[in-house]
Amino acid sequence: MKKFILGLICILFSITNAQAEICHNVNQETASKAMSIINEQREIFEYCSLCESAKSHSIQIENVSYNGSVYVNGHPIDLAYVYYKDNDEYINLGVDVGCVKDGAYGISAKLDNLIEFQHSKENNKEQAKQKAKAIFDECAKNVENDKYRTTQDMIERNIKINNCLGEAIKQEIQKGFDPQQQPQILEYFEQTRKGIWNFYNNLYTANKYCYGQCGSITGLLPYSDEGLVLMQMLESLLYLNIAKNGY
Repeated sequence: MKKFILGLICILFSITNAQAEICHNVNQETASKAMSIINEQREIFEYCSLCESAKSHSIQIENVSYNGSVYVNGHPIDLAYVYYKDNDEYINLGVDVGCVKDGAYGISAKLDNLIEFQHSKENNKEQAKQKAKAIFDECAKNVENDKYRTTQDMIERNIKINNCLGEAIKQEIQKGFDPQQQPQILEYFEQTRKGIWNFYNNLYTANKYCYGQCGSITGLLPYSDEGLVLMQMLESLLYLNIAKNGY
């Protein structure tokens, strides 16, 4: 648990509101693809979802050139923060030419609109809370049916929900940690999850800690408490990734 928490703290200290350079310096092949697309546009849009304040800026195309970076109207651009409009969608230029993957850094290949927003700690926490709840609701929805009548049925249901939450946590770890860190952090998570279940299982199976009275219902409690901790982990990771990646 301590190692996992320390890992999360590492993310916290790596968070920056400054715009990270992703596709600023590009090779000639990537630049040629980008310039070809830009030359077909009347305007492009600079939009940084990583920044503390996200607001689109329209650039009317006059000239395009390359000198280590792509220049539009004499100013260098980072392709990861540039969009062009195709019918009713905004297409990310960096993803389109292959210098950044769809979903990396919270960058989407396509957007319906370029929403203006202001990051704040309170907004990020609320957004993380809502996202975590939506994930839980989806996990629960996928296992809801009429067969859960016995204690064993309910245990199986809770296991499925917790496993679903676990997969969501792994996805957020992959988004929040550098590739070389991910295997170790994922291992910490698996160890932590086993430790959480063992702790609550031992707690509730000891007679002096029985809630109400000992019986089959006691078998449900470890899974319920594990689920609560998993939700806290998920919410924390979502919050950190929203602050780090702007999504």
